[in-house]
Amino acid sequence: MSNRTNFSHSATIFPVKDIQRSIDFYTNRLEFKLTFSWGEPTNYAVLKNGGVSIHLTVKNDDYVPSKRHCALYIFVYDIDKIYQRCKDNEVSIVNSPEVRDYKMKDFDIIVPEGYIITFGNGE
Repeated sequence: MSNRTNFSHSATIFPVKDIQRSIDFYTNRLEFKLTFSWGEPTNYAVLKNGGVSIHLTVKNDDYVPSKRHCALYIFVYDIDKIYQRCKDNEVSIVNSPEVRDYKMKDFDIIVPEGYIITFGNGE
């Protein structure tokens, strides 16, 4: 019997109103690569950067993302490099990188559809 778990991987799925605007944001400002799109016009897309995968789907309801809680925490190797990239690309940054009481150096951004994404590193 294998020690391997039955779980393979996961995907964060963000419902968005304007999928093309979101694709442009992730590819141009956060350096994700569009690896899959479906529909004409596109109504589902997959973007990847390293081991991080974000799926986008066109939303058809009135759901509004939380203004207080992180929707996705992305662990990175060089937090300062990611922070500088966000600044250079005029990403909406909520706070500066700082070591938090939970021992992670991290910062938050808000993407165009309102989701909060946190980038962090446990130094």
